[in-house]
Amino acid sequence: MKKKILFIQPYYFSGGHPFQSFNNLILNLLKYDKYDFLVSINNHIKEKNFIKDFNIINKKKKIFTYASSPKSSSNLNVYKAFLKTFIMRKKYDLFFYYDVNLNITSFLYVLFNIFFKKKIIVIYVLFGPEKIFQSKIRLYFFKLFLRLGNTKIVTRTIELEKSWKKSFNNFKWKINHIPPIDFPKLNNFNNIRKGNLSFGSVGQIRFGKSLEFLNSFFKKNIKYNFSIIGGYANKQSKESSSFLEKKFLISNRTFLTFNEIIKAAAKLDYIILLYDKFFDKRNEVSTLYLAAKLGIPIICFKNNSWLYKQLKIFKFGYSIKSLKEFSNFPKRNSKKYKSYIRGLKKLNKNVLQIKVNEKSMEKILFS
Repeated sequence: MKKKILFIQPYYFSGGHPFQSFNNLILNLLKYDKYDFLVSINNHIKEKNFIKDFNIINKKKKIFTYASSPKSSSNLNVYKAFLKTFIMRKKYDLFFYYDVNLNITSFLYVLFNIFFKKKIIVIYVLFGPEKIFQSKIRLYFFKLFLRLGNTKIVTRTIELEKSWKKSFNNFKWKINHIPPIDFPKLNNFNNIRKGNLSFGSVGQIRFGKSLEFLNSFFKKNIKYNFSIIGGYANKQSKESSSFLEKKFLISNRTFLTFNEIIKAAAKLDYIILLYDKFFDKRNEVSTLYLAAKLGIPIICFKNNSWLYKQLKIFKFGYSIKSLKEFSNFPKRNSKKYKSYIRGLKKLNKNVLQIKVNEKSMEKILFS
């Protein structure tokens, strides 16, 4: 009998990663009838592009929904998601939670696990285990959750997997990383790029992306084109980014549709991924997968991050030790630049293969 999995995103309309990565997941798994999806829908949200994008996907694959709290990122959505899974529990063998609040979810399944004993509960963590130890109550319930015979933790990277296993050594057999399954689904782009070299910061506009430096650098170096392609992470990030030159922004909106981002990003020669010291180096950088699909080399810091380790393997761009080295960019017709393009193709071929990754994921989830 075919195992059925329900993927759950309680913060679907909160924008950025929760919205787009889950849409990527749905589109990558459309043809597999063993997967269903549950999301929170906020009909009161001002940003109508969320509804527009959702409706396009919902026509291709029927998605289960429930009414979100007025604030899309509210943890009340986690409780509502649990209630829906409780009602739907007989239809599925495994419940896979995206971006969920770990404390609430572990607490609920410890309390009501008697109703889910024959099901597998999976939490996909995007962060390290450190926050768990900030509260004794939080730690207590999470350990109870791990002691349940039907629970698993999955991570995005090997680096995060190692951290979680080190912190919860007694449960390390329950912790694994899975290959990427929510990368963008795009056809190969063969855009002809002309004129000055074009650089871009792609994704949410927020602290930690070296935007102050980039704004200053490209303001002085007008021989290059520079674009900031993305919406603001929140009201605070918009206020703190008031220094940005308006000419660099492709939009001043909070949210950009995926098609808008793709259209603007496809014109770039380099995607800049200069995350500062406050960024968790164990984390996956999903923008890399977008760069690979668009065939655009990246620029990152030379450090012990997941991103730099990937660059060393596939050589899809170049790294710098500090912002002082941000210069001497290989031109698009140079041998070096062409080698970056080959590296991107290698990454696509070896990592971003949904058929292979889907089988690997399912093997890990049901082992």
